[in-house]
Amino acid sequence: MRILVTGATGFIGSALIDGLLLRGHALVVCIHARNERRWSDRVSYIAVDFMCDTDEAVWIPRLDGVDAVVNAVGILRESADADFKRLHTDAPVALFRACEMVGVERCIQISALGANAEALSAYHRSKHSADEALRVTSLAWTIVQPSLVIGMQSGSTRLFATLASMPLMPLVGRGHQLVQPVRIADLVELIIGLLEKGVGVHETVVAVGPRALMLRELLQGLRENMGLPRTLFLNVPIPVIRLAAKFGDCVGHGALSGETLSMLMQGNTAPTEQTCSVLGRPPRYALGFAANNDSVALRTRALDSWLRPTMHFVLAMMWITAGIVSWVYAKELGLELLGKLGIPDVLTLPVFIASCGFNLVLGVLSLFHPSRRLWMVQLFVVLFYTLALTLVSPTLWHDPFGALVKNLPIMVVLIGLMQFEPER
Repeated sequence: MRILVTGATGFIGSALIDGLLLRGHALVVCIHARNERRWSDRVSYIAVDFMCDTDEAVWIPRLDGVDAVVNAVGILRESADADFKRLHTDAPVALFRACEMVGVERCIQISALGANAEALSAYHRSKHSADEALRVTSLAWTIVQPSLVIGMQSGSTRLFATLASMPLMPLVGRGHQLVQPVRIADLVELIIGLLEKGVGVHETVVAVGPRALMLRELLQGLRENMGLPRTLFLNVPIPVIRLAAKFGDCVGHGALSGETLSMLMQGNTAPTEQTCSVLGRPPRYALGFAANNDSVALRTRALDSWLRPTMHFVLAMMWITAGIVSWVYAKELGLELLGKLGIPDVLTLPVFIASCGFNLVLGVLSLFHPSRRLWMVQLFVVLFYTLALTLVSPTLWHDPFGALVKNLPIMVVLIGLMQFEPER
C-alpha cells in the first residue's frame, strides 16, 4: 500500500513509519521542516503546516496515488505556534474531507483513550471533535484510542522515569490514579494490523496494556526496570501538584502541565478485548519494554533530568549566600584577610565589595545561564580562594566547620558538570 502518515516526526508517528517500512509499504510522510528526519528511498516527503493547512483543497493534491491515511498528529501542550483546535481538529477534518473527495480507501485516526465531549482536558475534547467529524464521513475509517504509550522516546515515559529515579518517588496524592500503559511496539503492530487485515472498519478501537496500574505501581515498575534500588514514596498533596502544573504552564515546556495533570486525574483504562482481537494475542506488559542497554540509557537520562538542574540550583545558592553572608556577617574578617594578602588599605573595601558582587553574579548565572565555561570560571575562582586562604590562614584547613575542606567536593562537582554539560 501507499500510505500517507501525518505527525511523522512525533513519538508514535516515527515508530509507525519504521514499522510500515519493515512491512514493505511505500510511504508519503508529512513533515514540517526540511531538516527533519529522513527515512528510506521508499518514502516521499511533503511539507505541511497543520496550523495553516485547514482547507481540504490544500490536501487534495497531496493524496494523489494514496491508498490509506494515518493521522498521528498530536501535541500535549499548546503554544503560540501550536494549538489544539487547529492541530487536533481543523487540519485533520480538512484531511478527512479531502480523502472523501479523492476516494482514499482507508483512514485511521490516532486519537486518545478518554477523548469525549465531557473530558476534563482540552486535549481530549479537541481529539474527540476530529473523531466525530471522521465518523460521519463515507470513508472506511477506524479511530484508535491508545492509553498511555510507553517507549524510550516518549515524553510521558521520560517524565515518569524521572519521578521514579528520584531518592523519594513523588506521587500525586496517594498515587492511586489508574493508567493502563501500552507498549509502542504493540500500538504500532495494532495499527499495521488494522491497515493490512482490513479489520476495525467503522469502529473505535482501544489500545491498552494487559492490566491497569496505579501510578505508584507504574513508578515502582519503571524504577525496577532502570535497575535502581527500592525507595520510599513521597505523597505530594494534590493542591501542591496543581500549583506545580500551573508553573509548568507558565514556563511553557516540560511534561507536567494543567492538561497532563487533568488527564492523569481522569484515569486511563479500558477492557483489553479489542486490543487482543487485532493483535491476535494479549498485549505485552508495558514495563518490560526496555532491553539492558535501553534500561541504562533511560536511567541515565532520568537521573540527568533532575540531578543536573539540582546541582545548578545548589551551586547558585552557594554563591549567592556567600556574597550576602560575607557582606552582612563577615565584613571585618574579609577586610582583614585581604590586608594579609598585601592589598593596600585604601583598596581592601572596594576589592571586598567587588568580591561579594562577583559571587552574586556567579550565582545568578548558575541559575539562568549554566554552561561549561561558567563551571570552568567557578572552578578557578574556588581554587583561587582556596590557595589564597591557605596562604594567609592555613588554620582554616582544620577549622571545626571545614571552611576549606568543603571546597574540595565543590571542585569535584564543578569538574563533573564540565564533563556532562551539553554544548550550547
